[in-house]
Amino acid sequence: MVFTGLVLFRPISFRSNWGMNVKDTLHWVGIVSMTLVSVTTVVALKRFRHKVTTSWLNIHCISTTVSAALALIHSRSRAGVILPLHYHSYLTLVLMVLLALSGVLIRLYPESDAVKNYWRVYHMPLSVAFYATLVYHVLVKLAVI
Repeated sequence: MVFTGLVLFRPISFRSNWGMNVKDTLHWVGIVSMTLVSVTTVVALKRFRHKVTTSWLNIHCISTTVSAALALIHSRSRAGVILPLHYHSYLTLVLMVLLALSGVLIRLYPESDAVKNYWRVYHMPLSVAFYATLVYHVLVKLAVI
């Protein structure tokens, strides 16, 4: 509901002020982050059809954590002030951090009751919500919608 409200009440604007200075270069780190998390997710889904190895889960967790850190850098490179225009972007960031946190907890504490009952159950719905908001974020920033 929050995401739908942010979509419906977002002011429409077009910004085509991309450049290659330090601030914009740090902003492009977000594209690296998106690519990294997308590739590891696709490979993880393909691997889950078969046997998932321990080394693959380590690679998946580390790359997703690095991707979340890059997304944090990305989020601070443009938005000096948090405005309603940025709410959907921060919702995407919060979902990514929760997703990385849940993955690390699932990987490090697989036998914990809290992890079994909560984090493992919500990891896949968090993934779906994250990718939905990420697609919307990219389309808005490219001024497609």
